[in-house]
Amino acid sequence: CSSNLRCSGPDWYEFGDFCYKPFGDKKTWHNARSSCRNLGADLVSIQSMKEQSWVETTSNVWTGLNDLAIPGLFMWSDEHIVTFTYWAPGEPNNHNGFSEDCVEMLHQTGRWNDKSCTQLNNYVCKMPKAHYPLPSVQPTIYGCPQVGLSRYLLPFRHLFEFHFMF
Repeated sequence: CSSNLRCSGPDWYEFGDFCYKPFGDKKTWHNARSSCRNLGADLVSIQSMKEQSWVETTSNVWTGLNDLAIPGLFMWSDEHIVTFTYWAPGEPNNHNGFSEDCVEMLHQTGRWNDKSCTQLNNYVCKMPKAHYPLPSVQPTIYGCPQVGLSRYLLPFRHLFEFHFMF
C-alpha cells in the first residue's frame, strides 16, 4: 500500500488527500469555522469540479470561501488559493445591498451563493489526511484498500442525507 495516511476516525470521510466531516447543527459562519478549527480542520475549500461533485450535500452548507478581509476578493479560510469557483448565476451579489461576505453551497445545484455570515447553516469541515494510529483491533484487509469516491459507491450527497434532516 502506498501510504498509511488516514482520517482521524470513522466519522470522517476520505476523498483524495483530505478528510471531510459534515455537521447538521446550524451555526453562523464564524462559529462553524471555530468548530472546525477546534478539531484541527477548517471549513471546506473546493479545489476542483471533481471535489465539488463529491462534496455536494443534501443541505445548504457553509464553505470556507469569504471576502471578509477585502470586499470583492474571495479567499479560502484554510489559505488554499482560489483556483476554482462554482457560483450560482448572478452570484456573488451582496443581495439587496447587504454585506454578504461568506459563501454557502446550495444543496439543490451545488452552486455557490454569497450570504451574510451571521445567518445559520450546516457546514462541512476538511483536513488533510495524517498519520493517525491504527485501531487496536485491526480489520483484515486483503490487498490495498480503495481510497476516494469509488470506495463508497455513493456520492457525498447521498452519504449524508440523514445527517441534515430538519
